Formats: sequence, structure tokens, C-alpha cells
Amino acid sequence: MKKAIELAEATQDELPAINATRGERAVAALLSLVTGGLLGVAVERALAERGKWTIGALGIASTIRNTPYSFYEAFKSASGDEKPSEARKLAFRIVSLLADPLVRTILADRQGVEIRVEQKTENGKRRVYTTFVENGRELLKAVWEAGKRLKPLWAEGEAVRLFKEVANLTAAASSRSIPLEEISEGEWMRVVETVERVKRAVESIAKTITIGALPTDAVLYPGREYVLGDSSYLSQAFTYWALAEGEINLDKVYPSEEGLKPVWRVDGKYTETVKEVLNVSRTVLEELSKSGIDLRTALADVRINNELKAALEAAASEFWGRVKELLTRWREAEKNGDKETLNKLGKYLRVLLPLAYAVKAYRRGELSREEATLAVIFAVLYDGVVLRGEIWLAVGGPEHEVNPIMTHDNFTAFWLWALKELGFKPSAVYPGREAHTIVFRGNELNELLKAVTPALPALHGLRDALTEFADAFRDVTHEAIKRKYGIDWAYDMRNEGFFKKLEEIITMTEDYVYRNVTVERGPLDTSGKQPKAVISFKLGGEEMAHIVMYWTGDGLQAQFDGSRENAERLASIIKSLGGKAEVKPRRYGWRVQLYTDGITAIRHDGWLKAVRSFVDELYGKGLIDKDRYEQLVKDITVGPNTVKFASVEFSVNYKNKIDNIEVVYQPGSETSKNAAVNALKARGLVEGVHFTVKEYGGYEIRVAKEAYAKAVKALTQSGLRVGEHYAVDGEKRVINIKKDHKDAVVNALKAAGLKEGEDFTVKWAGFYVIRLTYDGLREIQRMALSGDMEADKFIRELKDILERRYGDDAAKKLDEILRPAKEEGTAELPLPVHDERGNVMAQVVDLRYEFVKGNQPVGHCAGKDCRLRIIVEYEVGGERRQLKMEWYWAEKREKKGDATVTYYYEIALPTVKDDVEVAVLETLTRKAKRGKVPLFADQLDALRRFKPLKDAIDKWREGKPK
Repeated sequence: MKKAIELAEATQDELPAINATRGERAVAALLSLVTGGLLGVAVERALAERGKWTIGALGIASTIRNTPYSFYEAFKSASGDEKPSEARKLAFRIVSLLADPLVRTILADRQGVEIRVEQKTENGKRRVYTTFVENGRELLKAVWEAGKRLKPLWAEGEAVRLFKEVANLTAAASSRSIPLEEISEGEWMRVVETVERVKRAVESIAKTITIGALPTDAVLYPGREYVLGDSSYLSQAFTYWALAEGEINLDKVYPSEEGLKPVWRVDGKYTETVKEVLNVSRTVLEELSKSGIDLRTALADVRINNELKAALEAAASEFWGRVKELLTRWREAEKNGDKETLNKLGKYLRVLLPLAYAVKAYRRGELSREEATLAVIFAVLYDGVVLRGEIWLAVGGPEHEVNPIMTHDNFTAFWLWALKELGFKPSAVYPGREAHTIVFRGNELNELLKAVTPALPALHGLRDALTEFADAFRDVTHEAIKRKYGIDWAYDMRNEGFFKKLEEIITMTEDYVYRNVTVERGPLDTSGKQPKAVISFKLGGEEMAHIVMYWTGDGLQAQFDGSRENAERLASIIKSLGGKAEVKPRRYGWRVQLYTDGITAIRHDGWLKAVRSFVDELYGKGLIDKDRYEQLVKDITVGPNTVKFASVEFSVNYKNKIDNIEVVYQPGSETSKNAAVNALKARGLVEGVHFTVKEYGGYEIRVAKEAYAKAVKALTQSGLRVGEHYAVDGEKRVINIKKDHKDAVVNALKAAGLKEGEDFTVKWAGFYVIRLTYDGLREIQRMALSGDMEADKFIRELKDILERRYGDDAAKKLDEILRPAKEEGTAELPLPVHDERGNVMAQVVDLRYEFVKGNQPVGHCAGKDCRLRIIVEYEVGGERRQLKMEWYWAEKREKKGDATVTYYYEIALPTVKDDVEVAVLETLTRKAKRGKVPLFADQLDALRRFKPLKDAIDKWREGKPK
């Protein structure tokens, strides 16, 4: 931030001398916007690029990407403890809007956008309206309450229509109706079918959702037997089907610091599950209030600071007295038919009744340990935080109550008691003004995760159902919005906080299982037709599941037959260990079955040792021959070569001769190809940069027997040449053609009087290859470094495969590929330069850049004629010297069929004069050579390690000629 503040405080004349990145200049401009007058001179000054070039407001917003954290931090520090002025608030609101990805999409390339800000008084309330207008059309309007919080009330305009379109599609899918948009029937049915699967998943755990959702997330109206749930996350709204008999509706859209957010709403009469929980729990709560249970016992052994502990002990002491007051008011309201009072009491009853029910049902054995654990997990999903190594549950008080019957102190004491009765011990409780936080970490977290393990099938079922819907719905919304509005945008449920928390909890539990499970193999049984042994999975000495390993004579086979509950538990454990397992119904019971590939895909040491010992004993007893034994041992040792990202399963190969890693996926159809491409794009990867899609092969024309001779004659007379434009398989009456020649061949057949569909059919007979580029691997590495658990898992598994199958050279190559992403922006100056013996011979003291066009430095440029000049200043023997490298776009032409394709690649050819410059170049680019040295993309990537160059390199690359 020092550089940004320096820019903001600089005079116009001082700006050109300040060496700052475009990102730093953007933050400075926004900082000036806040700390200075809204349209003051400071804004114009900070917008200048080296005093010569001015960036528009929308350009600045795009520079700071999705969320301008640096700007927000600067805003806080600039405001201090003082109340922000109206001008600052207004500036902050506008910037928040500009930072939103969807807003940037809506406003992209709009040249005549005007920002209007006005204040109105409506029904006694002062409100501020910020509107983006183009030719009289309101692209976006956001509304705030003047003088209040920075959080906007709602948004309107064209940007909001996209969310309304999503809402219409959601309603159509959940009601199984057909939308008006021309969406392909296959894709739409996929959405409808996956919605049904989500409903079934929610219904199967409705009780646990109810116990977790009511105390944390729902609004209860006992006077009307009505419940309401609303959320910014569609994935979360689906779970409200457990609470209310209503459809999912779009309540509103509001701008936030994370972008435009919808509010999804489900409300309606109680479901049968909610009725059961509330009806039973009233009697339970009355019984508990008479029992005089001391809630203070739940505070023991939980880390709480003295001030909070005193408050919670006081709240626990008075708790049952307050419960009696609540029950008295409840009875009076019922007696008087006072539904309004009953509804107000819902703020307390929604917390107390479900927790009381859970404790009583658990004591009676009516609520299993697994269900109790799921209820706690859902409470965290609704009102908690999931971090690596920690889980937090927030406990708030009744909203908008001046003299509440209970506060969040009372609720926290009751939560702690309920958790204790259910067998859970938190690590700590942290105080908060409006909500306290119950924390699980360390041993307490491990005990919670251990309890979650048997419940993994339910979490897997919900996650898998939501995932299938998310992927199908993303494709449909993209198609509908692109067709209707011409905007390349889709609703991706995978990016929602609720979905991510669910995945994080599953990942944490799977990691716990992986670390703590023990795998034991029973004795070899040769009494039947096939040799077999039982393999058991244990946690804490207790068997969680088992499977029987067989030798069929052709290969390994592992199989379990039994109840659905046990089959699903086994499948979840196998998934936790990195394998794949599907539970299938049989005539009697349920089955999980694995074959050799699936068995060796489980890369857990205990499992692999059990399988290996089974194979060793088979070989020792002469039940398999040497060749088969050696092949099995190799399969067990090496394992599979697939790794998954964004639900796309890639194959991994390493070509030793050319030192090249290949990560590819070959979809079996165009539909699969499109689904994979959309999934990768939804995760932020860019086609042509981070991954490539290529088609191979062509079309196959099958000709009817009676029309075949005429077809061949027609092609012969058409001027098309065999071998160049088409190939003929006379025995099968098939004409093979490349994609580029399909229309010419089909037109020739039609010109001869042949009818498509009657005399011949045309079918795609090629295949697709989706390949992750090295840039793509680096982008996934960046995601992993930012805390993305899926990306982190992908990188770990990719390295594991390379090490296991191909050895250290392949793993080193991956490290080399990923190093720029790991190091970018981290290298500091001055940077010592060492000779071959490790002695310091010079040091790099400065790195600068210039955009160059027509041999003249410019503020910015793009395209073929735009060059990036990097100036390296280094000191040797007290003398300061320079080494320059000028990067440009080299052109390469290739013949592709009848066409010539032009490619551009980045290159620099600096002249390196002596050993010192060789060492400097090697230090910066990892390439050492004297003379005219060709530098390519890998060397430019190495330069991205340096903060002064990173943004400039990225900006220059964005201008790559097409």
C-alpha cells in the first residue's frame, strides 16, 4: 500500500517518476476517490498513467479483478475510527458495484455509460440511488439507506434480469415444466432429473436438516405454523425443502463486496418433519424446565475468557427461569388466540425446541449418533465457518428485540449443554457483540470428524446430487442467457459458499479417515471355488466396514453384499481413501464391487499392504503363475494414472525422451466435450490459454446398398480427389471424410439426386482431446496456493502419479513447471548474483519495464507491434550497469489443409557480453548463455517472480495478437 499512497499524494509532475504497477495505480485511484472529494482533482491526478495516459473508471475496476481487497483495507485505514463521510460511503458503494464480475460483464465495452447518483425521501426514509445508464437504459441501479450501513438494500436493472432468468429456470426445473427458451431437450431433462435427485437427498435427511437449520437459519411463525428460509446460495435454498412446503423464489438481488448476490427464498406451511420436531419438543422443554438441570456444567473444560465465562455462567443460572417465562407467554398467547405474539416468540422457540428435541431423542435412541452429528454439521453449514483445521459455529440472539426474553448468552449456554449431551466437546468459545463463536479444533475437531465418518454417505449423497444439478444447470443457464441477452455468463452453484463449506467438511472428514483408518486382512480362505480373504476397515479399533477380496482366475475382485446402510458406509470409506465405489441394488440387498483397476486406484498404504499380502500368499501357495503375479505387483505399486479437476478426469503421461508432461481428457461425445469445457471455464480456466480443445478424425457417410455405385460416381465426377478429400471403404459402403470437406462431399451427393436420411447418413466419427497446458497447471497451482482444496488435491495427486509411474525426473519436471506460479511476486530486490563457485559477483538492484511501439516508449499498447522492454540494473564492483531484453511477438505460419494458420509466440533476443551478464541472466531467467540468447515463455514466466514486472508481463500478454 505504500506505493499506492505515494501515488495518491503525488503531484501531477511527480507521477511520471513513480515506478508502479497498473494494479497499484488502480488502488491509488480508488483511494483518492475515497479520501478526497468525490469528483476532486485527486481522482483525475491518480488516474493518470505516468502522467500521459488516463484509464477510465471501468478499466480500473477490471484491473483489481474480482474483489479489491487492497482498496477495502485502504478504505478502512483511511477512515480510521471516524465515521465515514457521505462522500466516502458513496464512493465505496460505486466501487463495490464496479468490482462485481457480472457488472463488469454487463458494462464491458460500453462507451456511453453514465453514472447518476441521487437522493430521495420515500415514506420518511432517505435513500441513495446509484444508476448506470446507457442511452436511457438502466443497466444497473443500486439502492442504499442514507447515513446507514454500506450494505445496499437491493439492485434493479438489466444486470438483475439475468438472475430473474435463473429464477424462472429454477422454478421450471423444480416443477418439471418446460421453459419457454429454446433449450435442447436432453440438457433440460438432465436438469429436471438432477433436481429430483436433490429432492430425494434432502428428504432422506430431512430430520437432521430441520434440527440444524431451525436454530441457526430459519424464521419460525408458530402462530401460522409457517416457516421461512432465505439465502444467497441456491444450493442452501434446496435444503429448505426439508422445512417448508414451498417453491424456491427469487426474493431480491443486492450488491455486496463479493458482487451481485441473489436472495433465494423458500416459505410455506410446516413440513411433517418440522411438525414432529416442534410438537414433541414442547413437552420436552417443559420437562427440562422442571428438572433444574445446571447448564453451567457444560462450560467446564471449554476454553473461555473470564469475562465471557462470567456472562455465560450468569446466563446459564437464569436460563430455566427465562424458559418458564417464555412458556407462560406461549400458553397465554394460545389461550387468547394471539397469533402475532406467537410469531414473535418464534425467535426463541426455533432455537430451544429443536435442540431440546435432539437431546431427548438421542437419549431415547430415537436419534442415532450419526443423525445427531449431521444435525450439528448442518448448523455449521448454515451459520458457521469451515477452515483447514477448525470448524466454527456462530450463535446469535433474537433479531430486532429491544427487551429480549433471552440473549445470545442464553442461547450459547443452551447450545453448549446440548452439544455436551450429544457427546461433543468444543475447544473454545469466542465472544462477539452480536454472536458468540463455538470452535472445534485439535482433538475436539478430530472427535467431531470421527463422529461424522459414519454420516459420510448422507453428505456424499447431498454433495453428489447438488454437483450433478450444478453442472447441468450451469450449462442450461449459459445457453439461455447467451441466446436471450448475448452475454457469456452462467449461474454456477459450485462457487456458492454453502456448497464450498459442504465440500470442505467432506474433504476434512475424508482426510481424517485417510490418516486414521487401519486396514486389516483376514486369513486366506481356499475352501470355495475362488480364493478369498476379508479386508476390514477400523477406526479407533472399531470396525467401520469390510469387503471380501477374491482371486477370480482372471484378476482381483473385491465385493460386499449386505444392507444399503453398510454398503453406503463402505463406499464412503473407499472414496475417503481415494477410490471410486458405487452402491448398486441386487435382488437381495445391496452390492459394492471393485475390479483390479478400482482396487489399485485406492492409494492408501494400509489397503495396498493388505492387497499385496493377499497376492503374495496366492503366489506362495501356487494359485497364480509368476507372470500374473509380477503384473499384479506392478499394478499395485504403480496405480492408476488419472486425476480429476472440475469433475473432468484427466489421464497423466510423461514422455521421457522429450521431458514432457501431458494431462489430457478424451471425451466420448460432443456433449461430453461441451460439459467438460464449461466446467473448466466455470473454475476460471481460459480456453486457448489454460487448456486446448482439438478435434481429430472426421465424418463417416454410410451409403445404402442400392445407392452406393451412384454415390461413388458422383464423387468421382465432382472434382473431389480420393485420398485428399475423402476415402472409400467399399466393403462396408462407407465414405470417410475430414471435417473441412464434409459440406463439399454431402453437396456432391445431393447434387446427384441422393437424399440424406434415405440414401445415406452422415455421422461424426472423430474424437476430441482436451489438454491442460503448462499455463493451466500453473493457474491451478495458484488456486491451490489461495486455499482452493480441490486444486490443492489435484496438484498433490498429479505429483503422486508422476512419482509413482515415472520416477523423480517426472516429478522434477512438474516442480519446474509449477515453480513460476509458486514464486511469482515473491522475489525481492536487491538480488545477489553468484558465480559457479557460489561467490557473490554482482547484485540486481532494480527492474523496470516499458511498453514500446514504433521504437518509442508508450504508456500502454497491444498487438503485434507492441513490445515489452525490460531493463535490468545491476551493480558490480561499485559500478551500476544495465542489461536490456526486448520481448516481441514472433510470427509462425503453418499449412493446415488448404488453409494457412498464423501463430504468435513470445521471444526476446538479448545480447549477453560477458560472464557477469551470463550470471545475471541466469539468476533472473534460469537460462545461462553468452552471445545472442533466445528467450521464450519459460524465461518470461521466471521474470514474473518479481513484483515490479508481474503485472506488466500479464498486461503485455493480454495484448497477444489474434
